[in-house]
Amino acid sequence: MSKDSLSHKLGKAVISKIYETDLAFNSNFLFPDWKKESSDLILSVHGWLVRHGGKIYLIDTGIGKGKKRTSPLFNDLDSPFLLRLAEQGVKPEDVDYVLMTHIHTDHVGWNTYYKDGKWQPTFPNARYVFPQEGYQYNLSDEGKAVPGYAAFVDSVLPVIEAGLADFIPAAGGVIDGKFEYISTPGHCAGHMSIRFNDEGENALFAGDVMHNLEQLPHPELVSVFCVDKPLAIATRKRILEQSAENHTLYFSSHFAGSSVGYINKQAGQFVWQPVE
Repeated sequence: MSKDSLSHKLGKAVISKIYETDLAFNSNFLFPDWKKESSDLILSVHGWLVRHGGKIYLIDTGIGKGKKRTSPLFNDLDSPFLLRLAEQGVKPEDVDYVLMTHIHTDHVGWNTYYKDGKWQPTFPNARYVFPQEGYQYNLSDEGKAVPGYAAFVDSVLPVIEAGLADFIPAAGGVIDGKFEYISTPGHCAGHMSIRFNDEGENALFAGDVMHNLEQLPHPELVSVFCVDKPLAIATRKRILEQSAENHTLYFSSHFAGSSVGYINKQAGQFVWQPVE
């Protein structure tokens, strides 16, 4: 099994990181309010595979294959994402649900693949779940004007046209009786995180509430990719407090390493306890 497809137990669930790629950013670019000496920061791009109760769930799907993007970081990639799913014994047709935290280029890309001259759903038997607010934003003139709109066109609309999409309102909701969507605004329109609990153990698939471990001791750091700075800070502080209080296993979308850990509070500061 690939080192990039590590698995964790939570209750009766098995949760695996499906790694796609790493992205390197200068700290001053990623965090415009960066105060320390300039350095390079690594962000991982990956999805989360959850197997529970005989069903298979995939949370966020990375950048995708052969997608034309204005950013060279995302343009025309060909990662072994599906191979890493296969290493977990999962074929695309086995997936029951694809759960999106938000509609951004590096979270929806493997929703579709190119075949017979068009983009088609990669997971043909799955229900794809999108935040309603993010979907509506991409239908607006403002949404159509942002560079990330290309991902909506080739990685979201084909799923909707195939009749495989469901939507979660901003107030939240529960999918398949197991996964609870909660609003975590600030990063982008319709950004949501996903709670999962089993046998008294708590997990949070947080999406882009945080991009890098530097934000634990410094939650006031806001990434260049977040649209509402004050709201992003308030959301991050709330999620940090809740995760520490509830001993929640935090599944990050972009932390390097295992990308999984607990958030603890020591001497008034949040610290990361990785789970390898």
